[in-house]
Amino acid sequence: MNRDKIFTRYRRITLALTIGILIFLLTLPTSTRSEEYPGLAALQQPDFLTSGLYGGGLTFIGTSPYIQLQAQPDVSLGKVGIGLDLVVLYNPYATDTGTQFLAEDGESWDSPSTWLRLIRYVSYAQPYDPFYFRLGELDYLTIGHGSIMSGYSNYDRRGLRVNLRKSNNRYGVETMVNDLGNPLIFGGRLFYRPFLRSENNTSLTPFEDQPTSRSGNNNFLTRFELGGTYLTDIDPNPQENAEYPLIALGVDAGFPLIERSTFRLDLYNDFAVLNTLPPKPEDVFEEPEEALEMESVEQEPTRRLESAPIGGEDTTPAKEFAWGNAVGVGFTFTKAIFKLEYRVLGEGYIPSIFDYTYESAKLIAPEPDMPDFLDLETSNEQRRGFFSQFIWKPGEHLHFFGTFEDYNNSSPKLYMVVSESGLVPRLRVRALYTKRDIGEGDETNFFADLFNLDEKSAFRLEIGYAIYPPIETIVTREYRFRRVETAEGISQFEPIHKTSFMVGIRTDF
Repeated sequence: MNRDKIFTRYRRITLALTIGILIFLLTLPTSTRSEEYPGLAALQQPDFLTSGLYGGGLTFIGTSPYIQLQAQPDVSLGKVGIGLDLVVLYNPYATDTGTQFLAEDGESWDSPSTWLRLIRYVSYAQPYDPFYFRLGELDYLTIGHGSIMSGYSNYDRRGLRVNLRKSNNRYGVETMVNDLGNPLIFGGRLFYRPFLRSENNTSLTPFEDQPTSRSGNNNFLTRFELGGTYLTDIDPNPQENAEYPLIALGVDAGFPLIERSTFRLDLYNDFAVLNTLPPKPEDVFEEPEEALEMESVEQEPTRRLESAPIGGEDTTPAKEFAWGNAVGVGFTFTKAIFKLEYRVLGEGYIPSIFDYTYESAKLIAPEPDMPDFLDLETSNEQRRGFFSQFIWKPGEHLHFFGTFEDYNNSSPKLYMVVSESGLVPRLRVRALYTKRDIGEGDETNFFADLFNLDEKSAFRLEIGYAIYPPIETIVTREYRFRRVETAEGISQFEPIHKTSFMVGIRTDF
């Protein structure tokens, strides 16, 4: 069995398994009553994307100027939410109609994916309801406690996120697919509370004081939670054909020690493994000279040593699994969430590998000295360090979200979002910044690299001022990534520098 057939079969089996689990869970009985999480609902990541603006202005992509027209309605129909992004760029210097009117990032209107970008999202309910889904863009998606997927973005509007749970929170699943048109990254997490009793009372929520009628569920053991995570990228190296997938497996246990309406204390442990380690030198298989000569004559592509599937006929050695463990504690208050984890990372393990920069790290055209794995350095020694997350919303006008991690004073990673609206009259500010591997390299230091925008970072700053409400002027500066397709039909991401000056009317539907 050749490698192409093995790769195709693995892709079909894993995708079918994920869809099968999702369909099975959809058939589980759930309560129609929405669970309310007053603490968490108000403390999610602030939305930093422009919405609800109708107007026009001038946009620069690199040094190329465009006239921009846009309409961004957000429509709410009960639990259903729909967000559109109707943006057209006009190039006054174009010589043909195909390049005169373009999409929001300068793409031509010649592919289904470009037209799909007009739909920003379609959603149902909230993430902590018994049934929730979001179709479209995925920004800062976290699965479980975030040891494997934390802050992931697909930089696109074709992904799917689904959460299903029993009304009493006894068991459930959270799952995702990065691109329904070309699913490459998918999987999810199952959780189960084995000691939680099934009762006919109203549902148990982690932010309400437990009444005496629920005394059977008001103890430490009933809130004990077990979880299992499986996530995969079946095409981790787009520059290579039929390579073996990246696989991430994890198990976790959580202890919500205290759950009250104004305070929650969680203790948890996550253990995960990744197949990111290369084969050991003594296991490397060397092909006979005759075989090498035959491959040269037949002009077959050079094979890369990867892990062989179970039961496969490939004689390449299996890759080693790297491991990581995180012990965490979380504090949730009415206006803030703080999480601190102590992580121990084995050789070759990449914590929270599916993060905000994952897609750009693997899909930007590689340099000649590109590291062996996804442009992400894998350490050859055990590392230890801390991961911290802080969410603060003191009022309706200010929202802060930030994470920072560092291990053995190497490869630190920062993610930060700030949203201000109304704190200063008529002024609205939204900012996002993320950076990984800060200070890595012989010619850089931490502070010099911290503010250097490159392939390891993403940045967006939006400042809006209401000249005469509801008329608003907005200045936007961003460095991010957009999906492009090469002449060979290969989909990848490239960096984009964009500056916009807009004037319009802001309204809510």
